[in-house]
Amino acid sequence: MKYFFLLFLFVISCNTNDKQEEVLIVLEEELIIPEFSFEINEISEHDLFHCCCDREIKNLVKLLSVKVSYINMNGESEMGELVVNEEIAAEVVDIFREIYQCRFPINKMIPIDFYNCNDDKSMEDNNTSCFNYRLVSGSRKLSDHSFGKAIDINPLFNPFVKRKKVSPENGKMYTDRNLQQEGMIQKNDCVVNAFKSRGWYWGGNWKHSKDYQHFYKY
Repeated sequence: MKYFFLLFLFVISCNTNDKQEEVLIVLEEELIIPEFSFEINEISEHDLFHCCCDREIKNLVKLLSVKVSYINMNGESEMGELVVNEEIAAEVVDIFREIYQCRFPINKMIPIDFYNCNDDKSMEDNNTSCFNYRLVSGSRKLSDHSFGKAIDINPLFNPFVKRKKVSPENGKMYTDRNLQQEGMIQKNDCVVNAFKSRGWYWGGNWKHSKDYQHFYKY
């Protein structure tokens, strides 16, 4: 993915008839993107309560706020925030540094409490997120997100697919993985490799279903 501006230079030359001609030279140069930046911060007890959508949770893992640079869908640099397990905070920074350097675009990145911890609403809004204390859909098992060790990236472009079920529902068109949509995750691309090289797993490799947005670590 490249973004360009046009630089115009006018060159004046004389021919044998002393006539002047203007020659337009167009140079393409890649836009300068700021250096990747990040912050890792403690979460206060008050803010942690909001991260859990005002619920008291027993045996909650230690969570940290990780803010990282990402390239948005307009090719611009922004800062996003993920709430993650403290054990993987530094690793998450390294992963998103690689994703930033390969210019993979991310739609948005805000904590799940903005959506009142509703995973469906976050997915429909194409939001990239990590921690969310919830059950796996249709089960009584806690999701990997409950432990802050799972990250969903661009879930609208990278939906969960199992037979006729697609989640989020407004992501049905993106079940066609041959679409040329920036922000779609593909096998062995820089996003998958950034996670896999650090021992993470990708839901896009599952056999009986596909969760193209989902990366997780045990």
